[in-house]
Amino acid sequence: MNYVIKLISKNLEVEMGKKLKKNEKKKTKILKAIDRLKNKITAKEKKLSKVNIKIAGLEKKVAEKKAKKVAKKNAEQSPASINN
Repeated sequence: MNYVIKLISKNLEVEMGKKLKKNEKKKTKILKAIDRLKNKITAKEKKLSKVNIKIAGLEKKVAEKKAKKVAKKNAEQSPASINN
């Protein structure tokens, strides 16, 4: 009887060991997938920051052009109003 119990317990231990190994493999796969996704996210964030920098540069140029136009208009209008 003890022999049968020992065999059953060994079989259970082997099965549990196999399940634990399977779970470890699943865990490592999931962790690798998470790492890959994190890398993709950081790459996208870098691209977005570059685009944001370019947009800010363009906005700055546009603002400078508008300021020059306004300054030019104001400079042209002021002498005309003094003469009249």
